[in-house]
Amino acid sequence: MKLLVTGASGLLGSKLVELALDAGHQVTSVYNEHPAKGSEVIRAELRDTDAIKNILTSRPLDAVIHTASITDVDFCERNPSLAMDVNGKTMETIARACRELGSFLVYVSTDYVFSGQTGMYREEDTPNPINAYGRSKLLGEQLTSNYAGEYCIVRTSVLFGCGREYRSNFATWLLGRLAAGQSVNVINGQFASPTLSTHLARMILEVTKRRIDGIIHLAGADRVNRYEFAVRLAREFGFSPAAILPTAPDSVSWYAKRPGDSSLNVQKATDLLNTKPMNVDGELRAFKLELQQK
Repeated sequence: MKLLVTGASGLLGSKLVELALDAGHQVTSVYNEHPAKGSEVIRAELRDTDAIKNILTSRPLDAVIHTASITDVDFCERNPSLAMDVNGKTMETIARACRELGSFLVYVSTDYVFSGQTGMYREEDTPNPINAYGRSKLLGEQLTSNYAGEYCIVRTSVLFGCGREYRSNFATWLLGRLAAGQSVNVINGQFASPTLSTHLARMILEVTKRRIDGIIHLAGADRVNRYEFAVRLAREFGFSPAAILPTAPDSVSWYAKRPGDSSLNVQKATDLLNTKPMNVDGELRAFKLELQQK
């Protein structure tokens, strides 16, 4: 396949590029701040619509996988217009260009499009975001469905993994604290579907190759409390769970509201894909192996 990956230096984007290149695909990598790898590498700002349109329409592409996004939830809450521009409005340009090219478009969205009142959300459940980040990603979903030809909206949850030194994620941050002998306060009572970046990349590449359309939830197979996830990660890596201190959600001074339970139902992915969603224990073992090999 001839692929274009945006956000190619990010946690997910870099894994997509790596796996696609290993599989023999031709990959155009688009990044903004941090250099990326690829068959062809291009630096671009998403809000520069003319540049983005030119990048997309000046080369034959079988598919575009759009991972680029502002994912800092509190930053988005403080800068809602910027979040809506980057995470949302840019999708009209990208979707229109993909339709013009006949390219399959994958838009990577988030569990934060849901309110978190019920959890285990299915693809057909009605989104109701409670923060600016969720609203901006929902706008991206809407513009994708309005303007793209063939497309898939992929929702995922609490991405973790290795491969991005310049910015930690929850798992790598936690391991760093534990390795330094420090205790860690972790929220007890917020539920999600933790997702290993490498495995998510594998699932997305299968969706892309098979051109599976519509909306699909690609995340970890388990609904997990953040505190429970931290304890299981500590045990997998040989640290004492006693260093993980449970903290009530209302004791954390976040600027933006967080969903209480944004876990995703992944039955559709389990039924459709050859690369099935993994449970937490499997993800943590794979994560540990990645770190050891690195």
